[in-house]
Amino acid sequence: MAIQTLSFISLILRPFVKQTISSEGWRFLMQYADPHRNFDGEIMAFGAMSGRDMENCINNLTSFGYLGPDKGEASDMILAETLYGEPNKVPSWVEIVDVNFFDQKLPSVKAWKKKDSGIYQLLNFEACISHPTKGYECDWPPHIGKIAKGENNLFK
Repeated sequence: MAIQTLSFISLILRPFVKQTISSEGWRFLMQYADPHRNFDGEIMAFGAMSGRDMENCINNLTSFGYLGPDKGEASDMILAETLYGEPNKVPSWVEIVDVNFFDQKLPSVKAWKKKDSGIYQLLNFEACISHPTKGYECDWPPHIGKIAKGENNLFK
C-alpha cells in the first residue's frame, strides 16, 4: 500500500520492528491507527502543523522503543522532507513513488510506500476518500499496468 504525501509536516513510521516496543507504545499506535487514512498495514503517517508538535511526536515514539530519524539506516521513522533531500539519508525500507491514475482527469500524486510492499491500495491522510487500487484505478513503480475486468475476472 501507499500513503499519499501530506501538505504539512509529516513523519513516516514502520511500526513493526525487531526491537521491543512498550505496551504503552502499542496502545498509542492502535488508538492512532486509521486504516482509511494513515495506516496501510506496513507504514503509518503522522502529521503536525508545527515543528514543536512533530518533535513531541518523535519523542513519544522514541520513548516507546522506536529508533528516531537521526539513526540513519537503522531509523524506524523518517521526516518526510528527508525523502526530498539527500538520498543517503533515506533508510532503505521506505521510498516515495509517483502515482498515476488511469482516469486522465486526475493529476498524479506522490506517495510513501514500504519497499517490496505487497499491498496495493492508496490512502489519503488528508481526506478519507475512496482507496484507489494499483492496477485498477492507478499505478506506481514497479508498474503493473491496467488490469482488465474481463468475463473470467473474479474482481468484476
